[in-house]
Amino acid sequence: MHWLFIGCAALSLSFPTSAVFHGNVDHGHWNELRGLTHRDSSNASQIKKSSAPFVIDTFKNPTRNDLGFWHGSGEDLPVEYGPGFIRLFPTDPDENFHTQFDSNACYSLVPWHNEYLHVIFEGTDKYSVSFNQHNDECSSQRSPFPGIADSVQAERYVVHPASEAYDSDDDWDEDGDDDSDDDDDVKADAGRKKHKHRKHKGGRRKRPHGNAHIPAGPRELYIPLSHFNIDFNRVVSISFHGFYTKEPLTLHHVEIVPNVPAPSQENSHYRVPGKLPSGRLVLRCSRPNSFAFGIDDGQPQYSQQVMRILDDEDVRVTFFVVGAGLRDRTTNFTEFYREMLRKGHQVALHSNTHPKMEALPTLSQIDDEIIQSMQIFRDRLDIKSSYFRPPFGTVAARMRQELARHIPNPYIVNWSVDVEDWLWANTTTPEKQLEAFVRSVGKGGNLAVMHYLNPTTIGYLPEFIRHVKRAGYHIMRIDQCMEDASAPPVVNG
Repeated sequence: MHWLFIGCAALSLSFPTSAVFHGNVDHGHWNELRGLTHRDSSNASQIKKSSAPFVIDTFKNPTRNDLGFWHGSGEDLPVEYGPGFIRLFPTDPDENFHTQFDSNACYSLVPWHNEYLHVIFEGTDKYSVSFNQHNDECSSQRSPFPGIADSVQAERYVVHPASEAYDSDDDWDEDGDDDSDDDDDVKADAGRKKHKHRKHKGGRRKRPHGNAHIPAGPRELYIPLSHFNIDFNRVVSISFHGFYTKEPLTLHHVEIVPNVPAPSQENSHYRVPGKLPSGRLVLRCSRPNSFAFGIDDGQPQYSQQVMRILDDEDVRVTFFVVGAGLRDRTTNFTEFYREMLRKGHQVALHSNTHPKMEALPTLSQIDDEIIQSMQIFRDRLDIKSSYFRPPFGTVAARMRQELARHIPNPYIVNWSVDVEDWLWANTTTPEKQLEAFVRSVGKGGNLAVMHYLNPTTIGYLPEFIRHVKRAGYHIMRIDQCMEDASAPPVVNG
């Protein structure tokens, strides 16, 4: 059996044809939106002048929000526009809807940092909300664009009217367990332990599964901006994504407000929940003049060729390893990665069976992907790792939160350089992999994703490495390029 022939394909985005984009539309992960050119950016240092709500989007226009900037869907998310609403019909967690703050520059929300994102919506609350940060140069022409995102789980922040008749003394979790205030640890042992969730009053309540629990009519959520760990001097957009059901979502109103409603019987004594710990998303190296290759699993028959290339070029990389492949003794992956560790490479987590983890319906299933991969790393490689590459690059709040429950301060590693082997390796134009790599490096990317699934990709690996060296970068492991204090020292760095 082969274990990772799917690869971590980055998915292309789809935007309304009426939008005018900066540059070419790249194939990238979910938050690579493009800015409009219809208006000069003049709000990057905007000063808050009053305590009135800061209205961002009331969906009066199918292509622009109330700020005059682009809003729209990505990853072919089906949408229905109406007067004062946008209805989303999700089928995949990578699908997304963005509403953008500016076209060409960083937008500052620092004056609103202590206020609340207020969203009026109908339908499902099974999604994530993200604030997206610009890159260091505040340029849509540089990679990555946007820089990073931080996400929260929408359902934790929903106001539940008294008419929904939930038990206000109990929280709900997807395992159906009662929660405990002092039980915040999850043991990642060989056997599955009972998974407890910390109680967050005003957060999730017990409710039945299925479509029947979705209340009719508009609902509200309030999220403190302080719950988003980004630089609010450099905001690009808000996005709605990470859908893990196919229930529609209708957005009516997105704004920032100074206060939340006072607890009352009408709102089930609503209180804003505390922020859950969340994994740190990284897309690029922080060490100056560094470059890192994140190589995901591939075909066992190519592993020795990859090893020889890395030896010949005298570079160290990071391998992201699917746990199931280590369990299959016919792959010989265990011995291969043990040898990679002996040679000084980093070996990091990549789930147990390579699903889109945000698509899994329960937290228990997300946990099992994490726990089982941690366990096989201990059993077969005798290592722990705090670095995790999400399958397919799919990132949203639930996975980030569950990783942080099991791994202290985890790094969730996507990329700013994509060789696009998932797109070109098996075509008549495999050289486009090299073109994609050179293009991404030229735009400032310094953290790569690739696989050893196809001989054409492996054939280009020496050229990838030499191009980076000629550009003046020093190639190293991801933990080293992130200046992690626990990483081995950089030699000649």
